[in-house]
Amino acid sequence: MIIVIFSSYQGNSDIKKYDFIDALRGMAILGVILVHSSQSVAPTNVTLLWFMGEGARGVQLFYVASALTLCMSWVARSSHETFPIRNFYIRRFFRIAPMFYLAILSYIFVNGFSPSYWAPNGIEWWFVPITAVFLHGFHPETITSVVPGGWSIAVEMSFYFILPFLLPHIKSVKSCAFFFVISLVLSGLNRLIVPHIFSYPESQQYLLQSFSFLNFLGKLPVFIIGIFGYLILREKYPRKLIAIVCGPLFVVLLLAFLYPAFKLPSNFIADKLFNTPHHFIAGGLFCAFALLLANWPTQLLVNKITTTVGKLSFSMYLTHFAILTYFSRLGFSNIFPKSNLASLLHFLCVVFAAAAVSFFFYKYIEKPGIALGKRLIEKSEQDVALNPNPALNTDAAL
Repeated sequence: MIIVIFSSYQGNSDIKKYDFIDALRGMAILGVILVHSSQSVAPTNVTLLWFMGEGARGVQLFYVASALTLCMSWVARSSHETFPIRNFYIRRFFRIAPMFYLAILSYIFVNGFSPSYWAPNGIEWWFVPITAVFLHGFHPETITSVVPGGWSIAVEMSFYFILPFLLPHIKSVKSCAFFFVISLVLSGLNRLIVPHIFSYPESQQYLLQSFSFLNFLGKLPVFIIGIFGYLILREKYPRKLIAIVCGPLFVVLLLAFLYPAFKLPSNFIADKLFNTPHHFIAGGLFCAFALLLANWPTQLLVNKITTTVGKLSFSMYLTHFAILTYFSRLGFSNIFPKSNLASLLHFLCVVFAAAAVSFFFYKYIEKPGIALGKRLIEKSEQDVALNPNPALNTDAAL
């Protein structure tokens, strides 16, 4: 199956060099919507329910794609910009903030400050400013309460913050492996320490378990895996070597990923390898997949649909929660009978609705925000060119 998919690539000139990144994002958001849609209209088949639930791993695919993109962007721009670190932060802020701020206002208007699953004691006033400055990922009750799914934005922004300082120290696969081990240690310590930092009654202990899983340290290893993928792409290894290494690796990780879905006989190898935290396995699987897709961007996977959905993915991520809420409140979700086909049809309806709404937000919120950030950077760089001052022309002066 894998050979058939990637062997269909014929070197199509219509596929741009980095379209595979948008395609990865498109697949990622489809996975995320799949899991949340299945929670509203669940299939009857247990295996299908598991597969739809694993759409949640689409977030790990987002992280791998993000690491690949930002590493390539940083290397391409930092060498010729006067203030590469500042410019990096400006780009990231204006890429995320405009749509995210609209989401904060919208969800506060719709949901108010009343208690919810993620904020069982209600949303307090300080939750909002903490979320607005992207620090909501450091507290169990703020990480995803103001904006549904906001935990992922917090994790992304934390990665953005450390990347310019991290990349100069990751120049080889060996150094990347070193930082990956460190990230695993930090992730493990995170799970051990969180229960000693925050205290909740028995009925709210789920907040600590979820926080340990959702926060930045819990996801850091996946980003490091994405950086590893960038290093492999940077070296421009022969495609034959990529196929020999990544092909079998992809198959092994896919089997490990699918292992929980099937009642296979228990054995030592399966228990030790296949019971590795699932999101880490997903990170490795998606990294291998991204490397294969970068070298063989088959039109079956990299096409107008997947790349367009990928471009809309950020708005789709923020809006699909609201769409699911309104589908439920208006009774639309209730018209779907409890069946496998109905669950998949409901998923498609959510995707189409989210894409339609997100096209508007992408055009009138996201793109203008990106353009504003670009203008600020260009003006800053031009000012330095017109008024050179060696003492100030460096990020170290900030």
